[in-house]
Amino acid sequence: MLQKPPLVVFTIERYFKGGFYCMKKFICMGILVFMAVFAVVPAYAADGTKNTGTQGVITPQFTYISLLSPGLSINSSGKATCTGLASAYDSSHTTRLTVELQKSTSSGWSTIKSWSASATGVSIAAVEENYYVVYGTYRVCATAKIYNASGTLLESKSLYSNTVTY
Repeated sequence: MLQKPPLVVFTIERYFKGGFYCMKKFICMGILVFMAVFAVVPAYAADGTKNTGTQGVITPQFTYISLLSPGLSINSSGKATCTGLASAYDSSHTTRLTVELQKSTSSGWSTIKSWSASATGVSIAAVEENYYVVYGTYRVCATAKIYNASGTLLESKSLYSNTVTY
């Protein structure tokens, strides 16, 4: 005994038996259903209260420093590569960069080696130096100082690299 096909199959057969026009109509209806199901876009409304906080406000991190970046890597031989980059926004300013390799001790961090570089204008002051270390935990401190044309200190900031344990 033959079973009656499901309603969906019966409906599809009916459309296909009707020729090309019915098949085209069936495909268009399928596309419309697909678009209706998947084109739903959620909408969110404000609750009507004013946002008095500073959330979402973007503020500059520095006033005169356009770039300050420390870096540290230590290879399996104990060679630490210490890097630092710094530059100023203004072409009339001078940038002085100091990069310090620091080791963690029981009383805090102690500087074991220091390098410096300088640049004028918007040029980048860069330090990349190697130093062999013994076992321990290390970081790099990069300090940028920006001076105006008359030599007055305008800004001084320090950033620290991630710590690296050798």
